[in-house]
Amino acid sequence: MNKTAPLLALLLLASPAAVWAKPVSVTLYPQGASVTEEETFQPEKDIVIPLPAGAEAESLSFSLSAGSVLETRLRADAKPSPAMKALQKELEEVRDGLSRVAAERESLTCERLFWADPPMEAKDKKALEKQAALSAARLEKIAGRDIALSARERELEQKSRALEARMEALGSHNKGMQTCTLTLEETPSAPLAVRWTYFLPGASWQPSYRVLADEKTGTVRVLMDAVLRQQSGADWKNVDVTLASAEDARRVNPPSLPDWVIGEERPVMRSMNLMAAKAMDSESAVLTQELATGQSWKLGHMDVPAEGQLTRFVASHELAASFCRLVRPLQDTRAYVMATLTPDSVPLLPAGQAVFQVNGTENARGVFRLGPDRKDIFFGVDQLVGVRADDLPTGHAAEGSKANVWRRSVDVMNGHSSPVSVRVEIAAPILRNSAMSLAEESTPKAELEEKGSGYVWRLDIPARESRNILQSVTVTMPEERSGDTGQSS
Repeated sequence: MNKTAPLLALLLLASPAAVWAKPVSVTLYPQGASVTEEETFQPEKDIVIPLPAGAEAESLSFSLSAGSVLETRLRADAKPSPAMKALQKELEEVRDGLSRVAAERESLTCERLFWADPPMEAKDKKALEKQAALSAARLEKIAGRDIALSARERELEQKSRALEARMEALGSHNKGMQTCTLTLEETPSAPLAVRWTYFLPGASWQPSYRVLADEKTGTVRVLMDAVLRQQSGADWKNVDVTLASAEDARRVNPPSLPDWVIGEERPVMRSMNLMAAKAMDSESAVLTQELATGQSWKLGHMDVPAEGQLTRFVASHELAASFCRLVRPLQDTRAYVMATLTPDSVPLLPAGQAVFQVNGTENARGVFRLGPDRKDIFFGVDQLVGVRADDLPTGHAAEGSKANVWRRSVDVMNGHSSPVSVRVEIAAPILRNSAMSLAEESTPKAELEEKGSGYVWRLDIPARESRNILQSVTVTMPEERSGDTGQSS
């Protein structure tokens, strides 16, 4: 048996560069990462594989260039990760510097006490004046050194706080690491290439968008960036990065079917269990299937630092759109810029924070997502378009019936120097009794959209002008049946 192999294994564990193998590929999810590393080991029956402290051991899988694994043993070590070790070393140097500052200040204190009251050796006035001048000069130099020491002390204290904050951000789990020992069925006769994959919760990506509306060209441009973070404890160098859109690697079971209870005036949907939360013994097996779904974006080979975050451009989409201002005057006096995408194929983009711009000016910030089921994009409030709704006196109901009548006036003002299209929406009454009847009249005439249960007006308003809507809604029930339900809307 080769006696140098155990020594090589010990050197492997002792050397940070050898212990922390370089990832060859990483698939980042919004809530974790699947990391693949590869290393070549010298022939030995036991092979020690390093893992970040935060890695999920149950997700660990292996592939060997030869042979097979008989058993695995996992243990936690107190050895810090390379990134944490570097920060600890830097913090130790800063604290040593603070100790030296404290020692120098103590020495200065002794010097100051000496020169403030030196031994009196002068025998005449001239010698006394000379000694006084010397003491004053010495004390002045001591004061200058004291000021410099104070500045140095403040600088080191700031560095110490910054390093402590970086260590906290890196995560306390990086104060240790894990090792997994693979015992092979047979000792290999040649160096063995081992590839292993694990799931790392301390790594993730989030989309960041710039959504640009250009009303002159009738387009919406969506610029997608990815904000990458990882807390493996070591910098990833030249790793092949893929982004995946799967939102929750832990979500395995579908929602339970709700009970549909009929027997009231309106059907009531009732769900006692929105999402099954049972622990599954085979969760790690389902995890791979779950993570294999969704969209992906390949970023190629790149470096991802162990600290902080990295932003990388991912994709750009230019979509044809029609623009209007949406107003709902009974709920809000403000108008919202809305773009309706016209293409049949709309890209599926995961939810992320976005900056919304209208005609080159930032107008809002918020959450953005896009998919085939969502073709309307809102860009925040247009302060140059306003709406005012006023209730008008009601008329008289038809004789022999009981009715509720609503009359209102809606004014929409355009303060732009160019015309705008405005979509006005008002909710329609929902009748709970089939004996009731509904009549609606408006100028201009409204469209009834049953999907949204609302009245809709589409207005083209010239620059610096306004348009008015007059509406009357009457809900009527025959007098002989009015006692069954009373007034309702």
